[in-house]
Amino acid sequence: MRRLRLVLGTELSAKNKIQAIESLAAPVLKYSLVIVNWNLEKLQKLDQKTRKLLTIYRQPQSKADVDRLYVPSKQGGKGLMNLEAAHEIEITKLMGYLEKQVFPLIQIVRTHQHHTD
Repeated sequence: MRRLRLVLGTELSAKNKIQAIESLAAPVLKYSLVIVNWNLEKLQKLDQKTRKLLTIYRQPQSKADVDRLYVPSKQGGKGLMNLEAAHEIEITKLMGYLEKQVFPLIQIVRTHQHHTD
C-alpha cells in the first residue's frame, strides 16, 4: 500500500499512474501471492482499499466503472491488475512448474498430496 500511495501522490497522468502501479507495486504483490496464504476475502478487501485510494487521490474512476478498471487498456479499460485473477494465475503457474520437476522430495510431496485427496 505504501508504494501505491507514493505513486498516486505524484503528478503523473492517470494512464501513467496505472502503469507505474503495475511496474512498481504489482510485482511485490505478485511475489507474495504465491508465498502468503491469501484467501479470497483478503484479496477482495485489498482490491477495495486500492479503489478507495484511487478515489482519495482523485483518479477518474466512478463506482459504476469498477469493471472497467480491470479491463486491459487496449480494450478500453484502465488496465489495473485484478488481484483475484492474478492469484489464480500465479498459483496455476507454480503448480505447472512443480508438476514438471523430477526432484525426489517434490515427488514425495506430490504423492502425499494425492493420497490425502
